[in-house]
Amino acid sequence: MAKQQEKETFGSRLKTIGMAVKFTNQRDKLFLPLAAAAILLPFVIVTALVIFLDFSLLWYISALFVALLAGLIVLNMRTSKVVNQEAVGKPGAAYALIDGIRGWTVTPGVAALSETQMVHRAVGKAGVVLLGEGGPKVRKLLGQEKKRISRVVGSTPVYTFLVGEAAGDDFSVTEVRKRLMKLPKNIDSKAANHIAKRLDALGIGMAIPKGPIPTSVNQGRAARRAMLRGR
Repeated sequence: MAKQQEKETFGSRLKTIGMAVKFTNQRDKLFLPLAAAAILLPFVIVTALVIFLDFSLLWYISALFVALLAGLIVLNMRTSKVVNQEAVGKPGAAYALIDGIRGWTVTPGVAALSETQMVHRAVGKAGVVLLGEGGPKVRKLLGQEKKRISRVVGSTPVYTFLVGEAAGDDFSVTEVRKRLMKLPKNIDSKAANHIAKRLDALGIGMAIPKGPIPTSVNQGRAARRAMLRGR
């Protein structure tokens, strides 16, 4: 089934951000120093302005908001880097890295040859994107899936990409989110939702063998979700 956006409460978002902090700190030695510097710098600047230029103490309120924003930016950047690095070479990585992106309905394993050779589908304002992973044999599977859904999507653009680290792949799995977000907007959100529902009703092509997404990739996806939904 397609996975759509779920609304988060303030409490659940704080919990997810805490998960992201823990996940990133365990894997990135530079995270804490960079986050601390980003948070402290606004206060240092305001303190200097207050002491030397007689600025109002109310500027500390602005410094607080800037510090929080800077901390979240550092968290987002470092979490993204860690998740991308851990995803390389793992089955289901392409899906894990795009699941939860605002404006996209993502369905994993719409067609597969094995647990490591599969096609995922994402539907958004760009149209339909089919992401294959698992080597050159999946290129043919991408073509078959594109043909299978053509009668449902009509004139809506369908993009196919083979994702991986091999020479014949279109781009690395670490670039999948960036490539997805750079695609042109061809349809509106209402049309995208309609197409996603029709494709969901169509079902999957070649069934994917059952098997979980690797734990490290799954943890990274959950840790990053708060960052993705806020963008």
